[in-house]
Amino acid sequence: MAGIYAIKARIKGVESTGKITKTMKLVSTAKLHQTQMQLGRLEDFAEKCRRSLGMVLTDIDGEDCPLLKTREIKTVCYVLFVGNRGLCGAYNWDVLRYLRSLLRREDKEYFTLICGRWSGDHRQDKSLNPDRCFDDIDDIPSLEQTRELSRYIQELYVSGRADKIVLVYQRREAMGQRPQSFQLLPMDGETGSNGGDCIFEPDKLSLVNTLSRMYVDNSIAKVLLQAKVSEHFARMTAMTNAIDNADELLHELNLTLNRTRQAKITTEISEIVGGANALRNGE
Repeated sequence: MAGIYAIKARIKGVESTGKITKTMKLVSTAKLHQTQMQLGRLEDFAEKCRRSLGMVLTDIDGEDCPLLKTREIKTVCYVLFVGNRGLCGAYNWDVLRYLRSLLRREDKEYFTLICGRWSGDHRQDKSLNPDRCFDDIDDIPSLEQTRELSRYIQELYVSGRADKIVLVYQRREAMGQRPQSFQLLPMDGETGSNGGDCIFEPDKLSLVNTLSRMYVDNSIAKVLLQAKVSEHFARMTAMTNAIDNADELLHELNLTLNRTRQAKITTEISEIVGGANALRNGE
C-alpha cells in the first residue's frame, strides 16, 4: 500500500513540474517573439547607419573623431553576454567556454565586462578579470539599458583604458546556435564604401562623430538582442524537452501504478481464496 501512495505522490510532483515547464515555455516563446521583432526593426536601421558612416569616412583624421582613433593595442576589453538565469540548456556554459578559449590565446592584457545576472558565480574568477557586471539588463532590453552599456564601452575606448573592444555572444543561425565574437572598436574598415561627392550640413566632422556614436550604439544593441533571442530560444527548447520528458515519465509512472494496483488486488484475492480453502478443510 505504501508503494501506491509513493507512486501517486511522485505522479503529483511530476504533474506540478510539467505545469511549471509549460508556463516557462510560453513565457520564453512570448519573449522570443518580442525580441525578434525588436531585432528585425533595428537591423535595417543599423545597416543604413553603417553604410552612411562608410560614405563619409574618407579624408577624416582619426584624431578628430575619438571613436575612430587607432593606436597600439595594449589592453583588450571583452564584453560577455550571458543570460539572466539558467534553465536554458548549455547556452550560458557554451558562450563562457568560448570566451575562455579566446582568453587563453590572448597575448595582450585584458579585462572583461559581463552582461547578465547568471554570471554571479564567476565574478571572482581571476581568469576572466571582470571589470564590471551589468545585472540590470532585462530579458527584453530597453533603450536606456542599451545606451548605458554603450556609453560605458565608448568611455573605455575614448579614455584609453581599452585599445580594442570585442563582443562575445551566442547567435542563433539557420543550422542552430553557436558562440562568436565581433570586434566593435577599432572599426575594421568595412563599415561601407565611399559615396562620392556630398554636401554636408553642418559639417563633415560633426556628422562623422554623430554617425560613429550611432554605429557603436546600434552594434551593441543588435548584439544584445541577438544574444537575447538565442537565450529565449535555448530556454524554450530546454522547456520543450523537459515537457516531453515529464510526459514520458508520467506514462511510465501510470503503468507502474496500474501494475502495482493489479498485483495488490491479485494478492488480496489469493489471500481470500486461501483463507476460504483453509476454513473448508478445517470443517
